[in-house]
Amino acid sequence: MSAVVYDSGALIALGDQRNRTAFELHRDRIGRREKILVPAVVAAQVVRKPATQVRLMRVLRGCELVPFADHHVPVGQLLAASGTADVVDAFVALLAARAGALVISTDPDDIGRLLDCLGVQRPIFRL
Repeated sequence: MSAVVYDSGALIALGDQRNRTAFELHRDRIGRREKILVPAVVAAQVVRKPATQVRLMRVLRGCELVPFADHHVPVGQLLAASGTADVVDAFVALLAARAGALVISTDPDDIGRLLDCLGVQRPIFRL
């Protein structure tokens, strides 16, 4: 089974009613039983008013939310090594590296830099 990790931009695109392509790709992943990982901090960045974000909430039901607990030390170390400060991007990269997952992102440069600091090559699909 292959795995993917969504970043905040990917979730925003998936929740956008006008972005049919992103939503169709998500449905295809579910149909192929791919493991779809969403860091809980990513969901927290995107979910603002669950009652008005029906499509986004539907997307999240098909994903595995990964808690931040116990990841604070390696995320902090990655931020120090990369000279960056975005905790969410670092957690996305760390999770992708650990799961051997494809990253779905609207910010492939930052995620790629973090993966490079981990010494890991993972594909990044830009939305």
